[in-house]
Amino acid sequence: MHENDGHVDCGIVGGGPAGLLLALLLARHGWRVTVVDKNAIRDPRMAKIAPFLSPPSLELFEELGFLDELARVGQPVRNVVEFTATGEQRAMDYASHIWRRHPYIMSVPLPTLTGVLHDALEREATATVLPGTSVRKLTDADGEYRLDLADAHQEKTLTCRYLICSDGKFSPMRTAAGIEADVFDFDRPAVFFIHPQPSAWPARVDVHHAPDGSWLGVMPLANEQLAVQWAADPEDFEHVRSAGVAELRARVLAFRPDLNEWIGNLTDWDQVTVAYHHVVQPKVWSRGGLGLLGDSAHGMHAIGAQGLNMAIQDALVLADRLIRAAEGELTAPLESYEALRRPFVTELQRYQMRLPHATTQGDRDRAGDSMYAGIAQLMANGQPEVRPCFERVVAGAE
Repeated sequence: MHENDGHVDCGIVGGGPAGLLLALLLARHGWRVTVVDKNAIRDPRMAKIAPFLSPPSLELFEELGFLDELARVGQPVRNVVEFTATGEQRAMDYASHIWRRHPYIMSVPLPTLTGVLHDALEREATATVLPGTSVRKLTDADGEYRLDLADAHQEKTLTCRYLICSDGKFSPMRTAAGIEADVFDFDRPAVFFIHPQPSAWPARVDVHHAPDGSWLGVMPLANEQLAVQWAADPEDFEHVRSAGVAELRARVLAFRPDLNEWIGNLTDWDQVTVAYHHVVQPKVWSRGGLGLLGDSAHGMHAIGAQGLNMAIQDALVLADRLIRAAEGELTAPLESYEALRRPFVTELQRYQMRLPHATTQGDRDRAGDSMYAGIAQLMANGQPEVRPCFERVVAGAE
């Protein structure tokens, strides 16, 4: 890869999909970019994580030439079906909502997605990726940003005209930049486990609701895996955890007796992951030439599977604004990026914070409502205003 002289147009801290995508889009427009990540890009600890790419994300990766590789290991999902506590069935068919070319979402292993983007960056002469590299110090140096870096072998300095923080919802870089954030804790933990998918499993997500507010999600994932997620009020969760994994199996089978044989593989709490979710809302998304991207700008709940997809749309808008500023079309690219993205993302966060399925602080009158009906169009199509950015940045990179 390109060895820069310690000065780049854009430094990106965080080598997840959003950071790598932003670097790739900028590099294809001739920008000198460096991505820094304290971990390996293909982190083996992420092997079981297989997020869903929404139709806008699939269209983007198809235009970039990556979709065939992702589809080889991906799992399409064409429907989301909710079974309410009163026995109603509500279906969201992506084909009925979509105005894009892919009427489905697709689960893709996270290491595969980051690997594809990293490999593409390796082919760009102006791009550098520094895995296994920590940021020791951030300094605002006369309108630019200096990063003191260290890996297992040496220390180095990187000076950036723009610095983008894409290092997670509890971003150390955001803290180092002095940007404060409000955090909302969802008090209904999600318990999930993954096993091999039964044969001929349908390409849909099923969500079952109980009168007590608990719910169960069943979703096919990439690499022929099946994930089951159970959520309940904090007191009920603690009861189940204390009672043991047999009680968890009983709760699952109360919703889905057909999983009896499959769930027999669940014998120990070590096979279970308990996820706690947060909404994170920084006071601002930028300070000078330093900006926030993805979860660093807007951590959110997993309901709706939009965390990664919102970050991908961030990267498109941010690349567009930075490129246009370099061409003299904008004078405040980071502020323009925030002005377009923040209201849209904040509305999704507020929707999640009102959901009683996610928090006991939610609107109890909505307990019997669909989790997804209010965001179906968003899940299918993302933010419509991002489309011109997609057309300018991707078409301009060809």
